[in-house]
Amino acid sequence: MAIKAKQGRSEARKRALGGARSGRVKGYRFGFSHGFHTGRCQAVMNRIPERIEKRRAVKVMYVQEGTPGFRTLDLGIIHTLGDMVQELRVVYSSDLIEAAQQFKPDLILVLNGIFQVSNEQLEQLRALGLRTAVWIMDDPYFMDVTTRMTPLYDYVFTYEVNTVPYYKSLGCPQVHYLPSAVSRAVISPRYVEKEYRSDVCFIGQGFPNRIAFFNKVVPALKGVRLFMAGYGWNFLKNYADIKRYVNLRGVLYDQNIMHYAGAKIVINLHRITNPASSKFIQPMSLNPRTFEIAGSGAMQLTDVRSELPRMFTPGEELATFSTPAELVERIHYYLQHEEEREQMALRGLSRALSDHTYGHRLEEMLRIIFGE
Repeated sequence: MAIKAKQGRSEARKRALGGARSGRVKGYRFGFSHGFHTGRCQAVMNRIPERIEKRRAVKVMYVQEGTPGFRTLDLGIIHTLGDMVQELRVVYSSDLIEAAQQFKPDLILVLNGIFQVSNEQLEQLRALGLRTAVWIMDDPYFMDVTTRMTPLYDYVFTYEVNTVPYYKSLGCPQVHYLPSAVSRAVISPRYVEKEYRSDVCFIGQGFPNRIAFFNKVVPALKGVRLFMAGYGWNFLKNYADIKRYVNLRGVLYDQNIMHYAGAKIVINLHRITNPASSKFIQPMSLNPRTFEIAGSGAMQLTDVRSELPRMFTPGEELATFSTPAELVERIHYYLQHEEEREQMALRGLSRALSDHTYGHRLEEMLRIIFGE
């Protein structure tokens, strides 16, 4: 009996040692793979120099959107615009009128402005004779609000190409399509600790269309290291099976970037419109997340919008899906084909840095407003 017990303990020790060795090997491969890809991303960044922006002799006041969901956009615009104008002052909407009277800017640029800048404030700025512009990054989801505010701006820029004709029909004098972008000073590939690494990552609110979609995806991802963050995911049918991988509070922008950088695949699933608030305008353009994922150096799996081929090459710089079954199939395929996955991520990063930075976008904006 004692001999059998001794043999049992010996076997248990062997299994424990074997498990430890296996864990070390897997951990080494996991860490090496992430570090190697980060190094390749850095090589891409080194090949693509940062834009040297032309500095204009103008004073600009930038009104931050100010909410956590727009923090990467605020920071990207602030970092870039500060190098492009003679003087930049950054304010919140609560300080807008007093700051504008003191600063007397050549341009007041508002990000989104849907719930941050009131129509009364815009009327006051018009009375002061100050030039205003808005860059809307939430079309067409709140057009019941934007319909009332856009005619009060001198310039309207929107990231949704399909809303341009509608705003022009309201009598807005200057309406321009200006897609979102990425700032390498804010979002870039980086080495992150193990807690931020995953096989598959999705960050965003659990809107009804997303819940219905992921209800068909999650059961097929057993064995996949998953990370999800955002309100509403507790309504998933299989939430109990994955809740240890879900952060229902969401993550702040700096953690957002870390999770993107640490993921092998990041999913981008756009939201759908509510006809009551969208004026029945069908969205065609890409959300800011599209550019941010590419700029993080992660491979992107995205649903398709008609503007996608103008910005990225599907199948080369990112991969696409149309159905839950396609998403599941492509997740498993790219997790098993590491080199193919990483090359696609590198090409996406290169395209983002070459064509889709805030330097590109803001130069176009300033050219429209102030001329060549």
